[in-house]
Amino acid sequence: MLDLTPFERAILSGDSGTDGTRMAMEIVVGAAKMLGAEALVPVTSSHIDGCLYHGDSSVLFCERLVEAGAKGVVPTTTNVGALNLLKPDQVRVEPDRRKMAFRLMEAHSHLGCRPSWTCAPYQAGARPAVGEQIAWGESNAVAFANTVLGARTNRYGDFLDIA
Repeated sequence: MLDLTPFERAILSGDSGTDGTRMAMEIVVGAAKMLGAEALVPVTSSHIDGCLYHGDSSVLFCERLVEAGAKGVVPTTTNVGALNLLKPDQVRVEPDRRKMAFRLMEAHSHLGCRPSWTCAPYQAGARPAVGEQIAWGESNAVAFANTVLGARTNRYGDFLDIA
């Protein structure tokens, strides 16, 4: 049975925060229940793997969070995106896919993510201390954080990572 704090219950019920924070908490609580967690663990930072465009669903999901008023509550960096924002026409994809990739990257910025656009956030100033609980999604960053830095994180997948 998942034991939530009063603050977590208030977010989940919609009594605290925005519709976007409630939506994110529903996702986190659903995942926690599936995994048999007893409680949620506070984290000090996150690194979002879901910034790389793989289809419209991720764009629409993140834009829904933005529209619902969600904002990051811990320092959050972004994994690589699908575009070089300085020269987006260099990507050889159809214009509609390029547009969606840009919208996804833009949505993460609107959610309060620091647009680092790297798979190595530890080289871009995000270096948690030994024992810190973090929520990182990119696989090499997870391995580096757990082994070299001594922080603690699971490998959070797309959608769950931003929630």
